[in-house]
Amino acid sequence: MNFFQAQDKARRNTSWLIFLFILAIISLVILTNLLLIGTFAYMGTNENDSFMYVFTHSFDQDVIITISVGVSLLIIIGSFYKIYSLSKGGAVIAEMLGGQLVPQSTKDPKQRKLLNIIEEMAIAAGMPIPKAYILSESAINAFAAGQSNSNAVIGVTRGALEQLSRDELQGVIAHEFSHILNGDMKLNLRLIGILHGILLIGIIGEHIINSFRYRSGGKKDNGGAIIVIGIGLLVIGYAGTFFGKWIKASVSRQREYLADASAVQFTRNKDTIAGALKKIGGLSQHAILTTPAASEYSHAYFAKGVSFFLDSMFSTHPPLEKRIKSIDPAWDGKFITPKPVIEVSQETADEKTSSYSKMAVAAAILTSAEQAISQVGTLNEANIEQAQQLIVSLPVNVRKASQDAYSARAIIYAILIREQKDKESAWLLLNKYADTTMPAETQKYFKDIISLNENLILPLLELCVNALRELSGKQYKQFKYTIEMIVSADKSIDLSEWLIQRLVLQQLDEHFALRKPAKAKHAYLGAVKKDAEILMSLLSYVEHKDDDVLAKQAFELGKKAIGANALTIIPKEQLSLTALNTSLDRLMELKPLLKPRLLKACVKIILADGEATQKGIELFRTISTNLDCPAPPLTINS
Repeated sequence: MNFFQAQDKARRNTSWLIFLFILAIISLVILTNLLLIGTFAYMGTNENDSFMYVFTHSFDQDVIITISVGVSLLIIIGSFYKIYSLSKGGAVIAEMLGGQLVPQSTKDPKQRKLLNIIEEMAIAAGMPIPKAYILSESAINAFAAGQSNSNAVIGVTRGALEQLSRDELQGVIAHEFSHILNGDMKLNLRLIGILHGILLIGIIGEHIINSFRYRSGGKKDNGGAIIVIGIGLLVIGYAGTFFGKWIKASVSRQREYLADASAVQFTRNKDTIAGALKKIGGLSQHAILTTPAASEYSHAYFAKGVSFFLDSMFSTHPPLEKRIKSIDPAWDGKFITPKPVIEVSQETADEKTSSYSKMAVAAAILTSAEQAISQVGTLNEANIEQAQQLIVSLPVNVRKASQDAYSARAIIYAILIREQKDKESAWLLLNKYADTTMPAETQKYFKDIISLNENLILPLLELCVNALRELSGKQYKQFKYTIEMIVSADKSIDLSEWLIQRLVLQQLDEHFALRKPAKAKHAYLGAVKKDAEILMSLLSYVEHKDDDVLAKQAFELGKKAIGANALTIIPKEQLSLTALNTSLDRLMELKPLLKPRLLKACVKIILADGEATQKGIELFRTISTNLDCPAPPLTINS
């Protein structure tokens, strides 16, 4: 299954989940009606009228409608409230589980190792770098959480950091990246919200029981009837949860096998993830988490983090033995007793330079539209090695600056000014709008940025974005405004400026809740015809700026690739950055299976003259990232 099919399946799984949710509401409405009507019928029985007589004559239409609407609203509001509370991104889940954010500037060797692995894999996949959290748990476990790639986080336990080797930890992180790329994170949040709404009925029943448990009375006492109702609601609520957990477990198990297989594919080493699973089996507490909130997110851990009654039915993960055997059929059945991993030296990119800079990396070369689309949403060993090499190729002072929120701003400003034709005016704007210390800080790195190879710009931007998420809201607004002032100063469309603005600000806007993650709305290209024309027209003119005839021919090739004959190239003078941004926002709302057609058209336009420029590749990757279709680093065919 390719990336786009996986994303579409995840979307359809969400639709299936909504269908099950509706069935659960109907079932709970029926049961609650029977409970309340039955209880009050029992209270109304006397010597002349039997319970069944009163019960069968108690079905009043208005009462049933009132109960049904009340129960439905309770479940729906409860679920949507929970989903909304989790909509701010994976950080909410991580903090709910007691996780502590790992700062980008950390000097701790184990934390640095974790950050390096996440950075390498994110750049290799061409996606935003997830923030890292550490759970203070001795068990070996991990999770990925978030509404979108831009606000995803990866959490690992302290036990995983201390007892897994770098290769084993990389296997665990690769497993979590598989969940991110396959669209599992949003489904996980939907599951949490739905179960919360269903559980509310049981919670209300529990409160009723606690409120009246000290009261006494005969069997016809109103307090006794309320206690009966409370017990009934408790049973109904937890009965719904019983089936909800069963659904959660059955869906989760299959996804774990897929993520395990993907992790082996990503790292090309079965011993990485198999070794981690064997160490979990050899640990006394295995992967079980002690935090009270662990059960709510049980379906999203690397390994089973919660023990349930009727574990074989409710377990969200396959047995360790089966997972290991599926990865390593020759396994002898023996687990590994984990021991603390001793860090020989601080795990930094600097210390990996000697081993990776000499490594011959098979970079993906942009030679055809089909090849480019096949790379989207994939990870492999060559891409990871290439990402490692890109990172260590950065000047040491620049790389270190990208790890700190303060100096990362200066790096972004330096990259932006580098692309300006009128650099003097850009420096004046920086002095006018940026923090007072920023011009001097930017100057420190400007010389290195000026001489930086173009293929290092996108990885450096991603590293900076990850650090910039640690800015305060006020600092980010000033940073964003300064970028917008510099970009818009010359009133012209500049590809390099737009790439920086779009790639950096979109991710940070989502993080700071200034932009909501895009929802898949458009099921056919006709709904975004004008937007596709704007994107494809601008790409044609920019990539073939010295030849308007070739630009129009390129557009026709793109139109043929997308399969939409009604598209018409827009005159150059009618295009603007504002129109491009608005159009790309709408194109982000395409449903998954339409996105590869648009991306294929973009590649056809870029390759219209038989070769790709570095700027064309950067533009393709930026568009892919914006469409939530991450593409790994590509290079030109030289």
